[in-house]
Amino acid sequence: MNRILYLSILVAGLCFAVQSCAKQGYPSGGPKDETPPVVIGTDPSNGSLNFAAKEFVIHFDEYVVMKDQGGVLISPTMAKKPEFKTKGHGLVVKIKDTLQPATTYLFQFKNAIADFNEGNFLPSFEYVFSTGNSIDSMTIRGRVEDAFTRKPADEKVSVLAYARSQMADSLGDSIVAKVQPMYMTRLDKEGCFELNHLREGKYLLLAIEDGDKNLHLSDGEAVAFLDTLVTAWKMPPKPVAKDTSISPDTNVSPDTNLSTEIIKDTAASVSREIIKDTAADSTLTDTLQGKRLTMRLSLLKKEVQRISKSNFIGEGRVEIITTVPLSPHYTLRRLPGSKPTGDPQDDMPLWHQRGQKGDTLSVWLADKTCDSVSLLLKDTTGLNDTLLLKRKTPPANKPMPKGMGLKVPKANVLRNAVAAKHPYFDTLWLKFDNPAAGVCSPWLHTDTLASNPLDSAVTVTILSDSSQSHCGIRLLKDPAMAPAVGLRAYIVFTGKPGEKYLFKVPAGLFHDIWNNENDSLTISTEYTKPENYGNIAITLLSPSSAPTSTPDSGQDSVNHADSQRFPRLLVQLTNEKGDMVLQQVTDKPGKLTFQHLKGGKYGLRAIVDTDGNGAWTPGDYWQHRQPEKVLLFEKTLELRENWDMEEKWTIDVNL
Repeated sequence: MNRILYLSILVAGLCFAVQSCAKQGYPSGGPKDETPPVVIGTDPSNGSLNFAAKEFVIHFDEYVVMKDQGGVLISPTMAKKPEFKTKGHGLVVKIKDTLQPATTYLFQFKNAIADFNEGNFLPSFEYVFSTGNSIDSMTIRGRVEDAFTRKPADEKVSVLAYARSQMADSLGDSIVAKVQPMYMTRLDKEGCFELNHLREGKYLLLAIEDGDKNLHLSDGEAVAFLDTLVTAWKMPPKPVAKDTSISPDTNVSPDTNLSTEIIKDTAASVSREIIKDTAADSTLTDTLQGKRLTMRLSLLKKEVQRISKSNFIGEGRVEIITTVPLSPHYTLRRLPGSKPTGDPQDDMPLWHQRGQKGDTLSVWLADKTCDSVSLLLKDTTGLNDTLLLKRKTPPANKPMPKGMGLKVPKANVLRNAVAAKHPYFDTLWLKFDNPAAGVCSPWLHTDTLASNPLDSAVTVTILSDSSQSHCGIRLLKDPAMAPAVGLRAYIVFTGKPGEKYLFKVPAGLFHDIWNNENDSLTISTEYTKPENYGNIAITLLSPSSAPTSTPDSGQDSVNHADSQRFPRLLVQLTNEKGDMVLQQVTDKPGKLTFQHLKGGKYGLRAIVDTDGNGAWTPGDYWQHRQPEKVLLFEKTLELRENWDMEEKWTIDVNL
């Protein structure tokens, strides 16, 4: 019995000792493995000729898993997708399709394979073989960038290459929507791409955000394209190194030369040699040939213009929302509605105004209690719609939703639009909930005030000493609205920077289209100071304009000799997020000044406004129109308050 007890104590002690030893070193089992799997060989060897096998194996230094079969890109494309399975430290690729004779095949693995334990992805690996006596050794390389931001395009963007032999006359431009490309690849993190092992020849090149993964250009997909065919050039001298056929048990060293060296183009643009394509049936007459290409990706939104929403939003008020912004040339008129034709109310006027973005139309009806109206809206954007709108009335036992019944809370005729901190250089704006038809009659016939009664209508109190004075107020009428009415007014006053003021606007100054008069309005605000702001001055130069120094002033002057060749530019000051803060339009070299800016970091971009529409226009593959160029100033402008900053910018539209 004592012997059994002794053995039990001995075993327990040994277990404790082993456990104690196991706790030495890294408590968590050591540092995390972040190394992707390494290819140590392939079977048959990478770069094989006269390939006739039904499968090939890629051998790794550890166990791997196939994470994403969509990350395997095959050129030329195969009708039947291969089958992938793992075996030991290898990935077996079974070929299901019939291989074409004398053809080079390239398998690209883009973040498709990961190690078994930690899930570290192998970023890229290429396996190439030929069913003939040689491997094609031509390439096309370049970079795809977002046409507006100029940042590298997303890694998911696919680059497609159509061989000249695929471009039948009957297909024309539609080849990209009907035929799969001969070669394809995807971008890396820097937006760069390589189309390797191409046949010698000329190619139509396209980059798309292939959302539906059909290798076709579909509606709603961003696209980048070139205006010319591209002639493939010889791959760099560093060739694909063949490895020896191995078995999983063979002792080999890692194969580090299985794919060609990646050459990345980080430059925004490069010079390109353009040569003539003498093929008579080519729809693209020129051919690009060079070592690097830059393509600009953009999305053209082809939404059909239609009315997406229209309804009464209050008494006498209608709102119409369209899918595409209305042009400034739209027309809106009232038609005979649910009432008998000839009813006098069918001829009553209406007022309407386009919203800032252009896709919202606010409408006011002269007959405030109208419960139905028929409208005809036409626009050059393709709109020609008739609307019959009725106000909704809930059952008698349910309360009326706000804004939908015949009785709604009274809207403020005049409303304050002045902030508590008011920019000293800005206007004291007021706004109307409903269009203001004019000034109330008592103010038009008051003899005790100035010749224009509104010149002294507002009482001003300086809060620092309680002194009072009077100033004027003005109604701005919009000539685009017929009959002309106002939606804004302003107080005629120039304040002192840093001073606090109290403004009192009396009741009964203005009346709206329904003869409602404004209530009294009290406004309290503090004027900011000039030292709260900074200014940025940018002198735009053309490449051939050399600044010359003026001896008397010591400042640079700009040579305007080639201003005729200067493009129309939308010069935009942007914040750190890239959003536009201010914009100026110019078509000649010279100085532009952005004033009254808060301290912070700013950027500059210039849009080459080719079509003159005042906005950036994306590309259109079907119209052979490239996206409008966007130029970025190379510096970040760090502006401080009470500071003036000056910079020079050479505008080169060839970049």
